Amino acid sequence: ELFEEDSECEEPELVQVYLRLKPCNKPSSLYEIRSDRCLITSLDTTTAGHGRRTQHNVSKMYTFSHIFGPDSSQKEIFESVVKDNLKKLPEGHNFTLLTYGASGSGKTFTLMGTVSSPGLVPRSL
Repeated sequence: ELFEEDSECEEPELVQVYLRLKPCNKPSSLYEIRSDRCLITSLDTTTAGHGRRTQHNVSKMYTFSHIFGPDSSQKEIFESVVKDNLKKLPEGHNFTLLTYGASGSGKTFTLMGTVSSPGLVPRSL
């Protein structure tokens, strides 16, 4: 195999990073989900030089605390990411929820949701 996942650390992560994949109409050939923590991107690129074109495949491995697939519900993400952290707030633990992504990638939907599928913020209140 091109990449091997790192072994699980025994110490908890200080910063947890989650990936939520937005549903799309057709499967993507740009990435492969290797596990609930590992995603590999694959991009074909063409370079030109000295009168020749060369085709390259560039692959990169990304590791997350957890990857939520396109079928993951708002409730599932809340239960997995937010709920236990909210319970630790009175004990003095800090918790920050940050979304990042391109316009239209689902940040507002994940945080706020809809009336029928509330997001992480309404579920937290």
